[in-house]
Amino acid sequence: MAAPPLAHADSVLAYYTDEDVLFCEDSIFNAPDQALLPNHTTLFRNHTLKPIHATQVERAGRNDGGYVFGVLMLLTIVLLVFSLMRKIELKKCIMSAFSMRHTNILIRESRLKSDLSLWPLPFIYYTALGILGYVALTRIFEEELYGMLDLPILIGAFLLFSFLRYLLTKLLGVACNGEEPVSQYLISGSLFQQIGVAVLIPLTMVGCYVEKEMIWVAVATAAVVFVLRLSRGLAIVLSRSRDFKLYLFYYLCIVEIIPILILAKIIISYEPI
Repeated sequence: MAAPPLAHADSVLAYYTDEDVLFCEDSIFNAPDQALLPNHTTLFRNHTLKPIHATQVERAGRNDGGYVFGVLMLLTIVLLVFSLMRKIELKKCIMSAFSMRHTNILIRESRLKSDLSLWPLPFIYYTALGILGYVALTRIFEEELYGMLDLPILIGAFLLFSFLRYLLTKLLGVACNGEEPVSQYLISGSLFQQIGVAVLIPLTMVGCYVEKEMIWVAVATAAVVFVLRLSRGLAIVLSRSRDFKLYLFYYLCIVEIIPILILAKIIISYEPI
């Protein structure tokens, strides 16, 4: 059966009125008369508005040349090398952080002579906190103090705090006749720090280059690690100390909490220049 003849363009145009916004035309029809199309005054003439963004607009984003990424990758390599050398698996680390029996097993298997054998873990953890502080400073507060030097300055400040905290803690152990529980306190804290840095590194990287709200998740993770580390450490001190254990407990609380209060005071009273 033969197909019916195509209708003429005039019969198609009869279905459209001047109120139609969209004029549909198939390529098989002849071009319509331009007089039948609606005529509107252009909005881009006879106005006093000045054109903006006439040139190419660059895509917004961080262009630090992979500065933070490179430091985080270097930190990850140091953490992995140390864990492999000492045979400290993450599963064993988690179990040892909450159980003294597993801590003794880990000390024996990893051949740890003292708490000083775990010094790379606080070094890595506080370096990660310095990087997190730099990312928060540039991404959330959008401030730069000395440009690219902000990162090494913050890392140096956190490492200096870690060193002073270690010295004060050891001096408190000597003064209160509690060297052994203080050593256990530092070992337990180092294990919590290894768990924390395994989470902080990816969260910091995502917060820096993908979604800055993840920075707050990283800060919350650091806060949880601090609370767990302090609670477990003080429980060890109270259960294993003999003489002056209350004094040692109070002094350790002061050493741990006072710096946090000072940092919170600085952040609260911070005013952008």
